[in-house]
Amino acid sequence: MATKSKLNTIEGDRASVILSGNMYYFKYIAEPTNEYYDKFPLVFVVKKRGRLFEGINFHYMYKEHRAQLLEDINPFLDEDEISEDTRLRVKSFRQIIMRARKYRFAKAIYHRYRMENIRSKIIKISPLSWNDVIMEDAEKFIMGAGGKKRSAKVFRETLLKTRRKV
Repeated sequence: MATKSKLNTIEGDRASVILSGNMYYFKYIAEPTNEYYDKFPLVFVVKKRGRLFEGINFHYMYKEHRAQLLEDINPFLDEDEISEDTRLRVKSFRQIIMRARKYRFAKAIYHRYRMENIRSKIIKISPLSWNDVIMEDAEKFIMGAGGKKRSAKVFRETLLKTRRKV
C-alpha cells in the first residue's frame, strides 16, 4: 500500500519513481535560463528518458481549458472506465499532440523536466482524482531572473500560443 502524501493542497500517493502515463505533482526549481516556470507543476508524464521526463503541465492553462484537454485525452486512456490503475497510452498520444489541432493546448504546455531539479517529495495523483486536482489553484510561476509572474498572464500567453499557425 502506498503512503499518502500532501504538498500544498494536493494529495496523492508518494512516488519514488516517475513513470510515463501517470500524473504527478512536485516542487521544482528550473534552470535560471528559463524566462519563467511553474514551481509546483502538475504533469501528465508523456515521455521518460534517463534523468529527463516530458509531459503536459496543466497549470499553464485556464481551468476551462484544463477540463477540456483532460476530456480530449480520454480516448488515449488504457481503460474505458477510469480506475486506480488507469494510465495514458503515451506513445499514441505523444504522436498525435504534435500534429492534430485538437491537441494544440497539449502541445503548448508540453515541458521537459530534470529529476535533479525536483525539490520535494513526488506525489502521484490517482486517476480518480484527476478531474478535481486539475482545478486546484496550485500553480506558482517564477521568473528565471527572480520574482513572480501572475498566473493570468501565463494562461493568456498559452492561449495566444494555441492560436498561432505553425
